[in-house]
Amino acid sequence: MSIDHWMMFSTFAEQDFFAYPNPDTYQGVIINANMAAYAPAGMAAFLLEKTAAQTKYLLDPLTHAFQHDPGLISNSEGEPKKSIKSLADAYGSPLSEIVGKRPLLPQDLVPAATLEAFVNRCVSYQLNHLSGYIKQSDAAKYLDDGDLSVAPYAVVAPYFYVTETTLDQWLPINIRAAELAVAATPSGKTFAAVVVSQGVIVDDEARAKLCEAFSAVELDGFLVWIDNLDEQNASGAELQGLKDFCGRLRSNGTREVINIHGGYFSILAAGALGGHALSGVAHGPEFGEYRSVVPVGGGIPISRYYIPDLHMRIRYRDALAMFRSKEWLENSEDFHANVCDCDECLGTLSGDPANFSLFGDGTVKSVKRRHGMVRIEFPTSEAKKRCLRHYLQRKKREFIAASKAPPQVLLDDLKAGEDKYQDVAGLSGVAHLRLWRKILDPDYDA
Repeated sequence: MSIDHWMMFSTFAEQDFFAYPNPDTYQGVIINANMAAYAPAGMAAFLLEKTAAQTKYLLDPLTHAFQHDPGLISNSEGEPKKSIKSLADAYGSPLSEIVGKRPLLPQDLVPAATLEAFVNRCVSYQLNHLSGYIKQSDAAKYLDDGDLSVAPYAVVAPYFYVTETTLDQWLPINIRAAELAVAATPSGKTFAAVVVSQGVIVDDEARAKLCEAFSAVELDGFLVWIDNLDEQNASGAELQGLKDFCGRLRSNGTREVINIHGGYFSILAAGALGGHALSGVAHGPEFGEYRSVVPVGGGIPISRYYIPDLHMRIRYRDALAMFRSKEWLENSEDFHANVCDCDECLGTLSGDPANFSLFGDGTVKSVKRRHGMVRIEFPTSEAKKRCLRHYLQRKKREFIAASKAPPQVLLDDLKAGEDKYQDVAGLSGVAHLRLWRKILDPDYDA
């Protein structure tokens, strides 16, 4: 059974990567509604020109953004960002009245008429806003009707972030919004977005309560987002909770479940090894395998190289040190045999292992800090592109392997990666591989 490979659209600067390694790599694209509000014509052109014909798309309504501190969605002048203000106006009351002033509260949506009108406007926005621009796009003129994908793959019900302490307040709103979205979408699919804290998925009672409530709604699928869940550093309870949570929502394969910020563990859980707990997994072209619900600062960008056998990105300098210690940079043949033989790595090295440095090229810039100017090295644009192209090739291989390889082969690969790198990465550097095996293998024996 294939695993749907989705990509999250982050910025227009990354749009060319949606056609890499080839345009049919991805079954679908997930777009934040504020991006569609900010640049609808550009988004329509992207879908028509940068993705394969019939590539599915979903609009994340991003309604959770209004329940947090208004400062998070405001500009430097304290005014709501234009894209957020456009969304609020489209969604109407109560968002249009409180945006930028205070957080949305559950009681704002308790009146039945208020919630129903709000949901209807949210559904209408998804069905009509971007599709109208797609139809009017110049690129659409050169496509046959059969090649023109206008409507979103599914309507996503308005949703709000739930923690173990706010479950009782927000869950009824989420459930009722999902029911109303189903009623407002008589044809086509309707999904619910289930966005929760890590605490929810490790709490058996909270997890069961949420899954039971959603199981009563006639939904076609779910978008799952676990707040800031980094699968390489997650605990066993969190990973087991993720797998069980998604499996219950999946309802024995009758519903689609897409982890919109997932890594290799989620990909394995979507395959036979994980009992097909998910139907698909999404990630971004760059930093998208985990994400905080409430945005945090991005920090200083650094080059990161994806190590295939570890299934994780690490700092270029750390990767370089590992490969040198293993003597895999003595010649290109050793590198490709032990590290990576993807087209990007083959082309970058071009027979000379010294060219691995191209993945870590940087330029030094002066940056103002509290105590004065400091000089910091930033990766060059070309180095970032090389790392991203390598990463995307490896992700494609992971999806294919997880959907086709026998479970034991996948488990053996995790063990091989652990054995291969523990002498240079340390036990902590390979611990995630051992933990993944423990959770996915019912016959695990350390």
